[in-house]
Amino acid sequence: MANEAKQKLLKLVAAADNQLMIIPVGKDSDGRTVAEVMAYGKGEADISFQEELLKDGLAKTRKSGVVCPNQLGFEKTQEIAKASKTGVWSQEKRN
Repeated sequence: MANEAKQKLLKLVAAADNQLMIIPVGKDSDGRTVAEVMAYGKGEADISFQEELLKDGLAKTRKSGVVCPNQLGFEKTQEIAKASKTGVWSQEKRN
């Protein structure tokens, strides 16, 4: 799934003409910066890279001790992918 996630990110970056918004929201318990990554979408809506990866089941939310402003939306998106058995969640039905 890592290659699929990489390809999805490359497409998102290309669609955004390499113009990204990186919004740091804090540091996790290991000292890593937790950030939201977005790009201007066509029209009024911004594109959340996290939400796009979660929607396709190419990422999972994790408890880092840092709450992103869009955390609730990310969790809901993950639940939809999980219920649809999309991406990484497709393997859950076999376990």
